[in-house]
Amino acid sequence: MTRDEEIADASFRAADFASLDREHLSVQGCLFTGCLFAGSVLARSQFSDVVFRNCDFSNADLLGCSLHRVRFADCKLSGTNFAETALNHLLFERCKGEFANFAFSRLRTVRFAGCPMHGAAFGDCRFERVEFAQCDLTQAEFFGTRLRGLSFADSDIRGIRVREIGSFELKGLKISPLQAVELARLLGVEIEE
Repeated sequence: MTRDEEIADASFRAADFASLDREHLSVQGCLFTGCLFAGSVLARSQFSDVVFRNCDFSNADLLGCSLHRVRFADCKLSGTNFAETALNHLLFERCKGEFANFAFSRLRTVRFAGCPMHGAAFGDCRFERVEFAQCDLTQAEFFGTRLRGLSFADSDIRGIRVREIGSFELKGLKISPLQAVELARLLGVEIEE
């Protein structure tokens, strides 16, 4: 990966890519297990039909990347920069994504399942068929992102950040009755008990 522009149909186990600084890399049909990408720079690269298992992407820079049919399972994504990325048909399973940055990204058919994503930034994103299942979205930011059709009913959304109660972000969002009370308090609505 340090020399080639294109990597296809390869398998990597416990490889250290932490010092990798490559742009416009093309990775297709690969499996990465227990690999270290922490702090790496892979901006504007393309990943297709790739699986990452137990990999560490903490503080990695994936700015402007294109990811298609990619699966992240049990990965560390804390502080990872996914800003301005195109995410198509992705699955994030049990990934730790605290403070991950997805700002200005387009997410299409993406599922987050069982992911702690405290403080993650989803500002000015375009969501199409995005799903959050049993995720910790406390203090996550959704400024400028339409949430219509999304369900946060089984996720923790305490302290999520949106513009205001009448903003377009919240229209059509599906939440539980307890979440509605929490959201109303967050937005400054007084509730009499």
